[in-house]
Amino acid sequence: MPEPKAQLVDPQGPIDVPGLSVTGVTTATGGFVGAVQGTATGLASTTANLNVGIVTATKFQGNTTGNVSGLADDTNINVGIITSTSFTGDLVGNAAGLSTTTANIKAGILSATSFAGNFTGVASGITGTPNIVVGIMTGTLNGDGSSLTGIAATNWISNNVTANSSTTTVDLSDGNVVKFTQSANTTVSFANTGTSNIVTFIRDSGSGTLTWPSAIKWDGGSAPTLDAGSYTNDVNVIKLLTRDEGVTWYGWQDLSDDGGYGLFSWGYNAYGALGHNSRTYYSSPTQVGSNAKWKSVDVWGNSRFSATATKTDNTLWTWGMNPGKLGQNNTVQYSSPVQIPGTTWTGAGSGSNGSWIGTKTDGTLWALGDNPSGNLGQNSRTYYSSPVQIPGTTWGTGENKFTHGNMSFMAIKTDGTLWTSGRNYEGNMGLNLTHNTRYSSPVQIPGTTWSSISSFAYGYQAIKTDGTMWVWGWNTGGQLGLNNQTAYSSPVQIPGTTWSSVSTNGGRYAMAAIKTNGTLWTWGAGSNGKLAQNNVTNYSSPRQVGSDTTWSSVSSGAYHMVATKTDGTAWAWGANQGLGSLGQNQGSGGDRSSPIQIPGTWAQMKAAMYFSLGVK
Repeated sequence: MPEPKAQLVDPQGPIDVPGLSVTGVTTATGGFVGAVQGTATGLASTTANLNVGIVTATKFQGNTTGNVSGLADDTNINVGIITSTSFTGDLVGNAAGLSTTTANIKAGILSATSFAGNFTGVASGITGTPNIVVGIMTGTLNGDGSSLTGIAATNWISNNVTANSSTTTVDLSDGNVVKFTQSANTTVSFANTGTSNIVTFIRDSGSGTLTWPSAIKWDGGSAPTLDAGSYTNDVNVIKLLTRDEGVTWYGWQDLSDDGGYGLFSWGYNAYGALGHNSRTYYSSPTQVGSNAKWKSVDVWGNSRFSATATKTDNTLWTWGMNPGKLGQNNTVQYSSPVQIPGTTWTGAGSGSNGSWIGTKTDGTLWALGDNPSGNLGQNSRTYYSSPVQIPGTTWGTGENKFTHGNMSFMAIKTDGTLWTSGRNYEGNMGLNLTHNTRYSSPVQIPGTTWSSISSFAYGYQAIKTDGTMWVWGWNTGGQLGLNNQTAYSSPVQIPGTTWSSVSTNGGRYAMAAIKTNGTLWTWGAGSNGKLAQNNVTNYSSPRQVGSDTTWSSVSSGAYHMVATKTDGTAWAWGANQGLGSLGQNQGSGGDRSSPIQIPGTWAQMKAAMYFSLGVK
């Protein structure tokens, strides 16, 4: 006989019915006392309130709310959204379906395939090789981070910061090992210091001044001297410590490695321009003295008689013929380097045989020497035998930020504007002026995106930040690269938008430049083979030199050129002038119409009219 079944309607009080088997909805007011066995799938999914011992139902359907910490460790819960306060025991399986907003999992070992959403809290208990797919991860990571992959690895190792404007904010939430690359005068501040109380600040090959937060108390009472300039392995490693989240900092320098190189010269030396304390010609690179702390060398491509160079301590030195341009307040000729007063020079560039300009670390621009056209920017034509400042404190201090031609100078400010002063000859001032117009104070050439500038005899070539190259001035040999011999008195674009760098100093009838893909291009008068085209043909538009794509710099002399590649090798071509200017240990003949290597590994190379200089 079938077992009788009962349907309870509005039962009163607790029900203790062993083996109870009912249909429909059981709504006992006082709850159930004892064990409920069997399939409980019929329980309501919204208001079910079970107050029982051990639940051994196969599964639950619907949402489970409240505190389920008393569930057995091996319970198989098949539910919708879990909003319980906490879990006790291990959570296994795929947890990707958990709510991404308010889910708070407090569990033992998580072995789910992946997690969706944000993962917060201490993550140090993760073991094995879990694959965490999350939004924002705020867990505390233990270890050195060496096994991290993806974007987290970069942030752990370094916080890359580029300083190219007047203010630079270092966000320490991106990492407390700061690799700082500087190309402008800047004031530094720190953000999110609460997450990084000790900072390792690495400054590499910077140029420009750096103003620190006033809250830093420096070891020794003053901020460390920063290395500056191009063509060195300059590096400052500075430690900054705060105990009050940036209210007060303590700073000291761990390391200063300003590198330095030996200075070498070769070629014509009638006026002591090689710096060897003699007038002896050298047909191969010969070191100037024994000092190995030279940083860069500067000479104008049309210069025959003098040169300048800077050391790693930011001192400036000069030598050669002296019509008053050596900065010694005299006209004495020096055949070995003599110092120009000051210890904050970043570089200097010779112009016509009687003048030059240079920059200091504070962004000031200085000039000296012959001034017949107002080319020293002093609002006068007065001759100066020691440096005088050109007005302004925001002049660019890097390579190709300033240059001096035959009758005028050009200089770029940190805001990308280009300025000139002097005499307009064949349009060389770029201001669309009539012949022989003079300006003895700096005037601006239109535009605000100028990036680099170089001069030749009576003209200039420049590159803008968009990779375009512009030229103006004298064009007798087609040296403007515009496929003609017409002079231009305002900037005209050479075709192309991938130009990277102009010649570090210009020559007389030929010019050169490098593109972003590392190719080298020359144009102008090809006499003596100085265009490296394996001929002596003139070309009035740019032509590529060979097929090499590793050129890094080029310098144009009056009759020869020198260049370096990314592997540090140096190359020369053009006229040897019987003087050894190509550095091939060949004192007579030896003109070359294609590049020939100069022995050694070089950091920088410059060509003058009849001689060459380099540092290595």
